[in-house]
Amino acid sequence: MTCKIFLRLALILFIVGVFTATLAAQSVELYPYAGGFWPTRMDGMGNSKLKSEGIYGLKAGVFVTPNAEIEGSFGYINHFGMRNAPMDLTPNGIATPMGGFSSTAMGFLYDINGAWNFGQRQFLNARFSPYVSAGVGGLTTEIRHGAATVIQGAGPAGFDGDGNLIPNTAPVHMLRDGDTFFTVNYGGGVKAMNVWGPMGFRADIRGRTIPNFFHESPSWPELTAGLLFSWGER
Repeated sequence: MTCKIFLRLALILFIVGVFTATLAAQSVELYPYAGGFWPTRMDGMGNSKLKSEGIYGLKAGVFVTPNAEIEGSFGYINHFGMRNAPMDLTPNGIATPMGGFSSTAMGFLYDINGAWNFGQRQFLNARFSPYVSAGVGGLTTEIRHGAATVIQGAGPAGFDGDGNLIPNTAPVHMLRDGDTFFTVNYGGGVKAMNVWGPMGFRADIRGRTIPNFFHESPSWPELTAGLLFSWGER
């Protein structure tokens, strides 16, 4: 828990520090966003996959050259878990059937990204700029009111033709509170800057991969959009 709190505070301090230290000298951007992601299937998890969900967060960037930008990002996933998770564990360790993952299983994403912005085009008094971006970061889970979520291998596998229970011999994987996974992201989008003063819009599409999620490498496309606030000259 201490490590998780430290990582969140470090990212918040990075965003605030970039904003306050460079506002007067360089171009900076803030991008509050909302969107969703759609994970791929994982063979080792019984061909199941993580549940598609919404994602909400904030990105903050500072330009180090007229085109190159360094960006910090923090995102929140309200429900994080397998689509067909069999059960949860209560704080005392008792398994309770839920028909899915716990409603209090959440995910927190944090990234450091580099972006390249391909110039600017003027249209209807707004500046448009496409960009590409890539970076690394982490995903940390939080499970409130529980100890862990069983994401694969629990419960009976089914029944045979005579009605006898077939035991599930698959390995059990549990997603615990505070589990942290390394992530890689890559993609791009377009910015519409200074539509109304410092406010504009941004749309972003990127892929994200978790290289070692219980010996699997799930990936997903991630689409977000939101307001863009820009200050300073590039």
